[in-house]
Amino acid sequence: MTAYRETICLILRHTPFQESSLIVSGISPDAGRLDFLLKGARGLGKKKFPELGLFREVALKYRPPERSSTLFSVREIELRTVFDSIANHTENYLAACDLSAFLQANTHPMLETPQTYRAFRILLENYAAGSAAEPRRLLLKLAFLDENGLVPEPEGANEEELLAHLLAASQGEEEPPALAPEYLDRLSRWVDSLLTHHGFRRPGSV
Repeated sequence: MTAYRETICLILRHTPFQESSLIVSGISPDAGRLDFLLKGARGLGKKKFPELGLFREVALKYRPPERSSTLFSVREIELRTVFDSIANHTENYLAACDLSAFLQANTHPMLETPQTYRAFRILLENYAAGSAAEPRRLLLKLAFLDENGLVPEPEGANEEELLAHLLAASQGEEEPPALAPEYLDRLSRWVDSLLTHHGFRRPGSV
């Protein structure tokens, strides 16, 4: 039997299962999409599982799914970081929900996603602090495409430099470059067109 491994996970969604259980969906940097069942969690409520709120980061031990299942086996769940104040900013909360659905639809178990994970965590930090929904939404999608090797080669030194700054900003290595609203909107449409072209379900369409 496969040994348990340690990882961190950002909670994307809860789905009620049977009378008292929950199926929890998350994303992990080294395990990809991580879905697991918590038996009795609904009946026991937040008193026993306070760490599993939406957009919270937890540490846990996991074992990959068996061949007949898509659910991970997990244990020793511990709360690491809380981003609950996102709920105080309606636009950011709705954007984070859309992006959670996007990640749940387009990531896969046991495929590493450290770049996407980091970009989503940085986004949640900024959304919780009340920052504008853009450009963080754009940066997450761009990081996702880059991690999958789907960002076209830049045409010229200026585009190459801008792309490098955008990707660095998505990882929290620097602040996002100052872009005119019209140009930011054009970049967002370009990134969305890439997602559509490669068959991914875009935020807001999941």
